[in-house]
Amino acid sequence: MNKKPILEIENLKKYFVNKSVVNKAVDGVSFKVHEGEVVGLIGESGSGKTTVGRSLLRLYDDFNGFVTLDGDIISGKRISRSRSKKMRKNIQMIFQDPHASLNGQKTIFSILKEPLIVNKIIKDELDELKKDWKYIQENFHYTFLEFDKKNHLEDIKKSNKLLNKFVSKWEGSMEEIDFNLPGNIDDKFNEFYSYLEEKVAMHSSIIGEYYTTNEDMLKLYKSRQEEYRSQNLSYDEVELKNARDSYEQGKKLARYSSSYIDLSEQKAALVASIKQQKRAKRDALSISKNVISNICEEMKHEMALHKNNALSTVNLAYHLHSFKMWKMNESAYKQVRSLKSKLQYLDLQQTKRMVKEVNQYISNFYKNLDGLNAELESSKDDVLKAVSEHFLIDLSSYIEISNNKEMEVNNQIRELETQIKGLKEKLKVAKKDPAAISHDQLEKRKVKLEKAQNLYDSELAVYVQEYQKRIYDLDILIAKALDEDAQLTKRVHSLDVVFKQTFSRFRNWYLNDYLKSLGDDKKKISLAKIDLNIYKTNVKKKNESLASYFVEKKYLRKDLSSIRKILGTDLVTDKLFAVNKKARKVALSVLGWLYTPQIKYLFIKNRIYQALNDVGLLKQFAYRYPHEFSGGQRQRIVIARALITNPKVIVADEPIASLDISIQAQVVNLLKDLCEKKKIGMIFIAHDLSMIEYVADRVQIMHLGKIVESGKTEKIYDKPIHPYTNNLFKAIPKISNANEKFQNVSFELSYLEEQRFPNVPFIHEIEKDHFVYGTDSQVEKWLKSEHYSKASTRVK
Repeated sequence: MNKKPILEIENLKKYFVNKSVVNKAVDGVSFKVHEGEVVGLIGESGSGKTTVGRSLLRLYDDFNGFVTLDGDIISGKRISRSRSKKMRKNIQMIFQDPHASLNGQKTIFSILKEPLIVNKIIKDELDELKKDWKYIQENFHYTFLEFDKKNHLEDIKKSNKLLNKFVSKWEGSMEEIDFNLPGNIDDKFNEFYSYLEEKVAMHSSIIGEYYTTNEDMLKLYKSRQEEYRSQNLSYDEVELKNARDSYEQGKKLARYSSSYIDLSEQKAALVASIKQQKRAKRDALSISKNVISNICEEMKHEMALHKNNALSTVNLAYHLHSFKMWKMNESAYKQVRSLKSKLQYLDLQQTKRMVKEVNQYISNFYKNLDGLNAELESSKDDVLKAVSEHFLIDLSSYIEISNNKEMEVNNQIRELETQIKGLKEKLKVAKKDPAAISHDQLEKRKVKLEKAQNLYDSELAVYVQEYQKRIYDLDILIAKALDEDAQLTKRVHSLDVVFKQTFSRFRNWYLNDYLKSLGDDKKKISLAKIDLNIYKTNVKKKNESLASYFVEKKYLRKDLSSIRKILGTDLVTDKLFAVNKKARKVALSVLGWLYTPQIKYLFIKNRIYQALNDVGLLKQFAYRYPHEFSGGQRQRIVIARALITNPKVIVADEPIASLDISIQAQVVNLLKDLCEKKKIGMIFIAHDLSMIEYVADRVQIMHLGKIVESGKTEKIYDKPIHPYTNNLFKAIPKISNANEKFQNVSFELSYLEEQRFPNVPFIHEIEKDHFVYGTDSQVEKWLKSEHYSKASTRVK
């Protein structure tokens, strides 16, 4: 099955100019990234890998070429605000140094919250909730209430079970500990210290159950939301909805004729259509202007590059070649720029074809100038004369396409405007027509609605009666469970007192008996005192950890309160269901506005917790600062930050270079799994060839700004063709030469001399999914087995 391409890069160029020196950091790079695919970018430092990544994120915006994200072009000097927002959300970058993405003065929560707010992800989530929030609350109110109580009961039961097991084990056991019995000191300490360790583990289990409950309640809301939107309702609910819709339609029909209502609906549809057409026209014009401007900029850069080459070389032949290219590109630039306004309705594919024709025209015209003598000064005059008199690019076919498209778009809009004008005239006449239905007919619809309402109320009354019995039973069970919880909590408090007494006994025994048993050995006594301080510190840390349980429990209750506000099971909303519908409708609207900040914060927390969970980190880590984590954990946080916006593409620039080898494997496996699971395309930039072999589906080998070899990973690694690729692979340490001294690998650059003027390199397809950049003679030579000894990349 062919995967969908989500990022397409075509002829990407990024040059850095310093006076007369031009550094081609990226020169004509083209490749695609498909969903769920990892593309590896390999090359030495300075090969242009990072510049590619930064250009894609528009950290450099003055680059040339075409870059499309999910079908929308995002390259060019200026892009619309909507395109920019789409790009910022859907392309994320992971840097080599985690601190590049982490503000050391902010908690992880604040760092991960920022992209959610900037990209309006939470706003979109809230807008989606509000579409049918009050209707879902009303339809499933009792279902939500019962589910809430059942979950509350289950939470108490599970907590009591854990507490009971814990209390039963420890009651009476600490009092029996005799420190005077022979044995290891650490064992004596751990005999009662494990009380704290088990208590912490028990608290963690209880907190875990609370998190699960909150998640289950949100899942219930989403499932009922899907039911409501798909109209998967009971018979009485469907009847009520249909009767309500019929009555609302009847109120219109009682005022106006059927023809008037139909004409009004047609007019509304046409007005929406014309708005959409105008919006599409503006968007298309903006993109087209951006693309044409980008092409002109590229021609201008090419012109400047050839001008620089012509003025800086001492080789007469190369000087004349560069002079020709300079003047042809200058003329092409001026001609295309003068026609910008006449080409602004071309789409992307048409523009690409036009650029190919311009380049082909330049190539063909160049051949007409082949006979000039580079040693004669007059040759330059001949070039100027030929270019001024005969260099005329015929773009009339594209001007015609653009004009036809403009006419088509304008005609469509004019046609819609004419139709709207005609409908307005018809509406004036239709407004005088008698109403479609009489007042009696409207009353019949009202009666039908009342019957449907009565049927719904009667069915609801039966359900509520059964529901109230179940709720009554649940309330009794909850009260019993809470009583048991209170008793168990008292017993735990008593055990806490016993622990303090036992620890105090241990200290007294340690100071009075154990230290005295060491005699006058000062060294042993000093070490023993240090051990005692360690014991005290361990107890202090565990008590601090136990204190955090109550803080986390408090925050989880706040989350539960916010979830109940979504479900409509909070105390205020629940009481509103006892009042009449009109008052309830108004009150629910006000409550929705009041509850929004709390629900927004809940959505942010859930997103952040899920992002941390996806990268294998605990929820509690959200409230720490970056300096409190190891290098591997920090890189995981950076990955979480990149993933939190649900991007389509991730650019990973040396994401594992600063990590330990053991951590590198964890991070790479994590990235690979997440890309497959979430169908994210990734550009993985690295020096580590063995890591690229493991993680990448396809490989691009870069050298001095160009892709010299590309294709499927296994084909490149099994049969490297380009000399630069082979030199890279020779530099990989292998088990077979593990005992040998590392040797300097001299990178072969002679192939560049063979690609100088007048030789022209281009991309050759060696086999399916395997491409090499070089001249015809070079590729022919490289394919011969005797050219060089192939570098084996497989471990021996």
